[in-house]
Amino acid sequence: MPRFETESGVIHYDVIGAAGRPTLTLLHNFMSTGERAWGALLDGFSRRYRVLLPDLPGHGRSQGYPLRFDHRAMARQIAALMEAEGADSGHLAGVSSGGMIAQLMVHHRLASPVTLALVSTSYTLDPDKLVGGRPLLTPERFQPDERWLEATARLHDPYHDEGYYQQVLLPAFRSLDRWVGVDLPLDAFSRFRMPVCLIHGEEDQFFPPAVPERMAVALPNAQLHLIPGQAHGLIFRRPWQVQRIMDEFLMEADSARL
Repeated sequence: MPRFETESGVIHYDVIGAAGRPTLTLLHNFMSTGERAWGALLDGFSRRYRVLLPDLPGHGRSQGYPLRFDHRAMARQIAALMEAEGADSGHLAGVSSGGMIAQLMVHHRLASPVTLALVSTSYTLDPDKLVGGRPLLTPERFQPDERWLEATARLHDPYHDEGYYQQVLLPAFRSLDRWVGVDLPLDAFSRFRMPVCLIHGEEDQFFPPAVPERMAVALPNAQLHLIPGQAHGLIFRRPWQVQRIMDEFLMEADSARL
């Protein structure tokens, strides 16, 4: 099991698929893991790509994390891993916080992906900038049920101290804001020259559909897919739909580069 040392700990990750293929880096959401978020899509992706699948700092098998899980610091650490694995100019995809980290990598020129796929994410965590009305749910108001808590704790606690999820990860998620998360101006997207695919649930309770709609307008080369009847957990409830959209997007981008 490969590992990559950072200034705050160790990132554990998997590499799936044959060497020599184009690289696709997949970043998961907060409080999840690479396998949990992207597992249903890995067989399909690994047939055509060399998939780089990290557990984000402080998540799953990865040990240690930046202060308050600062997304900019995590972006630097993931970008360093990608460079070490020769993936910094490959394809990049992220869901929710993983999508925020991916945007920060591009914005701060930490990586130069040939494509960018963003699932259920936002360019800002400032509620006042979330166009189309305030979100129905914010991190500080997030109250999962007991079964969800137990299942999520099993992703993390075996690799950390007992109670790590409830005492560290969940409070960190509830305290996420624009200072430690993401808060990009929309005009920053004019410098995102790669093709971008936005996949979003029409009923996302964290980020209203107007958020990816604004992003799609600001990005020079974007396609937007709004999925009816789906909320923020789109990647878990409709993985096959995310897979189909991403497959078509990646094949189109690969063909255009030939």
